[in-house]
Amino acid sequence: MNAPAELKQLLCEQWCAGAHVDSDEGGIRISMPLIEADGDNVTVWLKQTMGGWRLSDMGTTFMRLSYSVEFDSLEDGQRLRVIQQIASEEGIAESEGELFCETTERELGQALMRLGQAILRIGDIRLWTRNRIASTFYADLEAELREIAAGAQVQRDYVVPGIEDAASYPVDFAIMGKDSPLYVFGVPNSDKAKLATIVMQHLRQSQH
Repeated sequence: MNAPAELKQLLCEQWCAGAHVDSDEGGIRISMPLIEADGDNVTVWLKQTMGGWRLSDMGTTFMRLSYSVEFDSLEDGQRLRVIQQIASEEGIAESEGELFCETTERELGQALMRLGQAILRIGDIRLWTRNRIASTFYADLEAELREIAAGAQVQRDYVVPGIEDAASYPVDFAIMGKDSPLYVFGVPNSDKAKLATIVMQHLRQSQH
């Protein structure tokens, strides 16, 4: 009995039985035996090219993310950098919200699995922990401030000069103006609201 060969055949048969192949206006549609967080199967569309096949999610991954994450935040900032890193690691490309790759017929199976894995990993961005969300919040806020105050210097974690124990009371962002800076505090939760209030009270007590 050749157990490894028989097991390989068994796994191939079961995996193939879980994959459904159909077609629509997007091309050949494959529902893979991989499950999204909402319970749907991972779906990939294939189109034949001169050199093999083009595989695409047809923008469905970004569409699903937009249900729980602001779409604009997927086009810039920390979330986009994470998406690009995942895409690079899986050997796929991202363009205008579409995840895709091209492959030869011989490597079609591997490419299909890489794209499917990338779809699941990127989809998990919606499940980030609160700490990761807080980190993204400040990155997003900084990007917005730099766009709004284009041409002005924006300093993060600004230590106010001339204030006693100033390093213990940093300001989240300072937009440097001609006469005096504008202070901006990011407040993603109640704890940070209390901390921002303490910092502002310390600055007022210091006659700043």
